[in-house]
Amino acid sequence: MKTKILAMAAVLLLSLGAASKCRAQSRSIEVNVPFAFEVGNKSMPAGSYRVESVPTGAGSIEILRSNNGGVRLPISTTATTSINGTPASALIFHRYGNRYFLAEIQTGDGHARELLPSQQEKEVARSGHRIEIAVVNQTAAGKL
Repeated sequence: MKTKILAMAAVLLLSLGAASKCRAQSRSIEVNVPFAFEVGNKSMPAGSYRVESVPTGAGSIEILRSNNGGVRLPISTTATTSINGTPASALIFHRYGNRYFLAEIQTGDGHARELLPSQQEKEVARSGHRIEIAVVNQTAAGKL
């Protein structure tokens, strides 16, 4: 009897592990950003980037990688509704004058992840610059 219970428990645990691996697949998008921008307290040069959304137990974590391998930056985000209402994969930036701040990651499946404004962005916003929204859509090569 104990052997049967242990065998059933082992099968159940293996089944749950396989199911969680299926759900825990990461999603990614690729974009070509034509301008330098800021993420948190980091300045990023213009270039090609991949954003990977990796599910965690409490949501997901986004990882920004430059396609040349020079940058790998984890990004803290929260779930939100899309700023511009489109379901396409894109990065959304707040623009103040000639400074761009990454504000949102749209994953293309109707979901979006919002970044909290950095201290630098808050200071620029307080200085009276008008905010504009810049959208950089996923490149055709980046579609998965």
